Amino acid sequence: MQIKSLEVFLMVVKLGSFSEAAKYLHTVQSNVTSHIKKLETELGVEILHRQTPILPTRAGLQLYDYAEKIVSLQKEVVATFSHTQMSKSFPLNVGSMETTAAVRLPILFQHLQQMEPIFPFSLTTGTSRDLIDQVRTSQLDCAFIASSVPIEGLFNYHVWTEQLVLISSQHVPHPLTKEFLSQKKFIAFKQGCSYRKTIDLFLSLNDLPATNILEMGSLDGIVSCVSLDVGVAILPISYVQQSHFYERVIVHELDHRIPEIKTYLIADVPANWGTNMTHFLENLKLMMHDLHSEPSQQNPIEVT
Repeated sequence: MQIKSLEVFLMVVKLGSFSEAAKYLHTVQSNVTSHIKKLETELGVEILHRQTPILPTRAGLQLYDYAEKIVSLQKEVVATFSHTQMSKSFPLNVGSMETTAAVRLPILFQHLQQMEPIFPFSLTTGTSRDLIDQVRTSQLDCAFIASSVPIEGLFNYHVWTEQLVLISSQHVPHPLTKEFLSQKKFIAFKQGCSYRKTIDLFLSLNDLPATNILEMGSLDGIVSCVSLDVGVAILPISYVQQSHFYERVIVHELDHRIPEIKTYLIADVPANWGTNMTHFLENLKLMMHDLHSEPSQQNPIEVT
């Protein structure tokens, strides 16, 4: 059954005439008649009374209701995939690192819903490595991940650059010594977290033991443990500053050997996007000037 045949049928019923329907559709009357006969053959019923004006049969009235729904749905599909409207029935699945979800995304989603009140989305948090895998396998539409370089084979949009800092309790020597750091645990997320890689780099650059790492599953847990002198951690300054424990820790800026970490929005190549992804990216770009924040300046770490 062709959409075109249903459109022809609807127009014949509305205008009550084969010839008028042909004029409206810019075609010949024989073409209109052919579409009606095709429908009647497929359905095994007569759908129109051939009289003046043309009227639908009882079967035709039943078909009319279906035809309106089908044609309307077809127009919705075309409009959705041409990115002129959102799909309410297919939410955007967004992934994010926990730090980004805690600090950056609340404002982003607030702005998004102010501009698009019915925008449907869900949020999943995880490590950068896990999120990249989920984007590659189409489990997520997009994800905010940390990386020093764009992810090969995927769409990458640089959103933020995070300054990483080392945080400690207030009971530490000044300056920090190699002996002190070698005896402290570094508290971090599990392997696969980009910030965990920075800890590994810091330990290597300062010739510190790589085995002294305590894994935890939450940001508040990490910063809380640091404030109680259980260990030290390396996290984005943007998160540390808004933490409930900020006043109970000391922030030490890392030296130039530890690079800043970029946050990318990654997604499959645009040709494979679900329809809401385009709307999401457009809104994200519009909001970027409101989301920019400058990192605080601290004294660099000197490990002696």
